[in-house]
Order: sequence, then structure tokens, then C-alpha cells
Amino acid sequence: MILPICADAAKAGCGEGLIWDPDRSRLWWVDISGEALHSYDPATGRATRLALPYLISALALDKRGGLLIATKHGLGRVNPTTGEIVALHDPEPNIPGNRLNDMIAGPDGALWVGTMSEGAKGATGALYRYRGGRPDVMMTGTTISNGLAFSPDGKRMYFIDSVPGVLHLYENDRWHVLRRFDDSTGKADGMTVDSHGTLWVAICDRGQVLGMTPEGEVTAQIDVPCQIETNCTFGGPDLKTLFITTGTFSMSAAEKAANPQAGGLFAAQMEVAGLPPYRVNWPTE
Repeated sequence: MILPICADAAKAGCGEGLIWDPDRSRLWWVDISGEALHSYDPATGRATRLALPYLISALALDKRGGLLIATKHGLGRVNPTTGEIVALHDPEPNIPGNRLNDMIAGPDGALWVGTMSEGAKGATGALYRYRGGRPDVMMTGTTISNGLAFSPDGKRMYFIDSVPGVLHLYENDRWHVLRRFDDSTGKADGMTVDSHGTLWVAICDRGQVLGMTPEGEVTAQIDVPCQIETNCTFGGPDLKTLFITTGTFSMSAAEKAANPQAGGLFAAQMEVAGLPPYRVNWPTE
């Protein structure tokens, strides 16, 4: 049985966007509603929190070691020491109410970024692929553009649209529906893939992370002592720690008091290692 432990009782409103940084040997993650950048060093157990001037929702590494961020104002680059943000590009400057949500770097250095309407008020989101700093529209009509992950060989890309509960597969330049989530599985949020190709999907209303085959069959379940699971990724020097972000955004004051670890960063030791993150080939400004 896999037993996650709370590595950082951060009490985040909506933990998200975690990524392992092998250069700095630390995990970065964000609190969306708390407008903050967090880090965790598994060697020392040291955790940090840096307040930022506005909402950030996801992170990616560029090939020069910079930290890219998805924000309500588009893509940017953040200095993780000072919190200074440099704006890079907004793919939807003329769609009021929309913001960036999840993102991931691909094996070719492209950056995949999904958008959503704040509060998931409609299917106004889209999925973009940036190459050379310029976006191509890869999908439209999404609600909450969430979980993005690549297969170990980099030939398959997985994408979750949370409100309709659809896990999409992009392969050979075509989209397919891999599986649908319903009341039996719960609401899918963020995800990652391990080195054997297993998908690990955070279920944001069940206190669970589900393991799935590349065909979408559920084969494993990790129970987390917190109701709201938002995302997960592998980290640590051997990439065998599954880090899991959680939230408190729909909990009452009484529920928060009864679950003091809610909104924390959890860590689970896994038998199979994950994959190191790809890096974005963003053009030099």
C-alpha cells in the first residue's frame, strides 16, 4: 500500500502546477488562489513561499534554466528569488474572462498551454502549442484545460478537459478520446506519466490519485488524507517520489479545521520512477 505523507502543510487554496527542477534539486509548485510560488527541497525538507503580484497557475522550465509561468495575463518568466515577472505572450488578449491554466513542455521543446474561463463559466478555452514563441491552436471549446502529459517515448500526448471529464489522446497528429470520467471515477484534474507509461491522475473530489494504463484502464489507487487532489508529478534525485498538490477551495471553515493537512503538498514513495521534465525552447528575447 502506498501511503502519502504531508511534506509541506502549506494550506494552499488551490495547489497546482508542480514541476521537478533537476538543476536546483527542488520541486516548484503554485497556489493559484493564493497567488504564490512555492518550493520544496526533499533533501532538507525546507519549504518556501514567495508572494507574486497576481494569479499563476502552472510552471515549466526553459532550456536556459528559467522558470516559465502561466498567469491570468498570459505567459511570463519569473525570478524565483525576487518574484519579478517578465511578460512573454498572451494567446487570448481579446477574450475577457479567460486565463491560462495548465501547461507542459514537449520533447521537441514546444510549450503546450491550455486556457479556461475563470470559474469554468463556459467552453471558451483552448489548447495552444508554442513553437518559436508563436502559438498554434490545437483544440478549441474546452472548459477547464487541465492534465497534460507525454508518454515515455514522447509520441503520445494526453490532455484532460475536466468539466466534461474527457481524457484526450494526441497521436500521429490526430485527436482521440481515450476515456471519459464519471461518477464512478470522480473528476479528473492534473496528471503525470511514469517511466513505464502508467498515467497517474489526480481526482479532485475523491481524495485519490488513480493509476491508469496507456489505454485508460484503472489499475491502481492512491488514497490521500485530503479530499481535494489537484495535480501530481515525479521528483527527487531518483524520480521515485510522487508529489501531490491539494486544495481547500471548496471546504468550509469546519472542514478545514477538521483536516489541517488540507492544502498541503504530499509525497508518496513509488516503485517505478517518473520522467524528467522536458524544457521549453523559448526564443531569446
